[in-house]
Amino acid sequence: MTIYTSKDGETLDYIVWRHYGKTAGILEQVLVQNRHLAGYDAVLPAGVQITLPDIVQDTNKQKIKMWQ
Repeated sequence: MTIYTSKDGETLDYIVWRHYGKTAGILEQVLVQNRHLAGYDAVLPAGVQITLPDIVQDTNKQKIKMWQ
């Protein structure tokens, strides 16, 4: 788990993308851990503490062959 402090003008989706490399499925998990962010606009002020949880990526996805 990482505690991140926002810089003026950042958005949560940008912070999540920069930390994890994607937002799909992760942004929601970050919001669950940071319910206090509901009180902010989309653009965050400087100094907001954001918990970025450790997220395990599923590497066992089934691969589909298009042509056999």
